[in-house]
Amino acid sequence: MGWSAILAPKLLAKAWGVKSPLRSDIKYAIRLFGIRNVILAYQLYQAERLDADPEELEEILRQGITVDIFDVLFGVGARMAKPEGDFVAGLPVIASLAGVALGFLGRENSELFGGRHR
Repeated sequence: MGWSAILAPKLLAKAWGVKSPLRSDIKYAIRLFGIRNVILAYQLYQAERLDADPEELEEILRQGITVDIFDVLFGVGARMAKPEGDFVAGLPVIASLAGVALGFLGRENSELFGGRHR
């Protein structure tokens, strides 16, 4: 989703239910989140190298969990400020909750293997 936010912010905004035309600051924010997701994905990819320090994966997972928790908090805050929004507007919060859950599952999985790569 990161690359799609960078390359096609209008298409991603449409998928999330944001009405057109997009203001330039909204496009900028979408691209900013896309870049953040690409960087986090790259860090996760690098942490899975065979020669990587076992603590690298834990650190990256903690960063991803923290980022997703903040996304959930800000998303819930935005929904509370404007509660008349439709279900589609809440999808980013649901996606962030899924990211938090997956991050915790990834941490549990890495702890099962003693912090070592499979």
